Amino acid sequence: MELIRAKTADSVLLDGSLQRPVEHDSSLRNTVWLLVHGTGGNFYSAGVLQVFAEQLVRAKHSVARINTRGHDIISTLSGGRSLSGGAAFESIADCTHDLRAWIDELTRRDFSRVVLVGHSMGGVKAIFSQAHDPHPNVAAVIGVSPPRFCHAEWHFRQASELVDSGRGDELMLVQQPLPLWLTAAGFLAKYGPHDHFDFLPLLPRLNRPTLLIVGTESVALSPAFESVPAAVQKLQPSSLQLDLQLVPGANTGYSGHLDVPARLALEWFASVVNGNV
Repeated sequence: MELIRAKTADSVLLDGSLQRPVEHDSSLRNTVWLLVHGTGGNFYSAGVLQVFAEQLVRAKHSVARINTRGHDIISTLSGGRSLSGGAAFESIADCTHDLRAWIDELTRRDFSRVVLVGHSMGGVKAIFSQAHDPHPNVAAVIGVSPPRFCHAEWHFRQASELVDSGRGDELMLVQQPLPLWLTAAGFLAKYGPHDHFDFLPLLPRLNRPTLLIVGTESVALSPAFESVPAAVQKLQPSSLQLDLQLVPGANTGYSGHLDVPARLALEWFASVVNGNV
């Protein structure tokens, strides 16, 4: 495993790791999977993306796990100046800078084909980035439990009052998507009712094969996922490149089902992406 670093267009330095298989499949030599963490995560977090990466390497794929500027809950970003980062301070729109920098870095390392995978908020970032700033080297996009954002009325009212009084940078404790501190302005940008970062309307803008993987427990129990299957089904007749796989009994973290997302993604890649090369 190799530690790697990328520098964004706005001079933020981001860290990650790159792992190549011991034995290469010649047809995959120029392909790399780029895995993007969710809220509060980072490139070395345990869980579904760790298992995902391990399965990819066993299947003779190269894989990069990377930080965005939203890594961890609160972090200090390095670069030309000191900035506050992490989930508490990030702007989702900045993911376009982060992911372009990483794809450019992997391209520099002779990977001409990138499979962009994001879990939870990382899935939203993967879709958002390729809808707004598509990179020619991205061969496919995979969202593993990307949430639709729904705001709690009390949190929305509290955040709105802080922003209206000029205190948008003040931290507030929220309970969704998980208990954490966010700036009031950041909460409104991510979870307010305007839906700037709702990934579903962005899907028709993607010009690459796209796979969504969602657990049925999430669909049954969370308002962030309950509308996803029906909404995707409506989009599919107009998008031949969009697929949805439901994982029976799985929640957003895939507890008890950690190996399933990578297995589904590898099968889909072999038939839809690699099969069309």
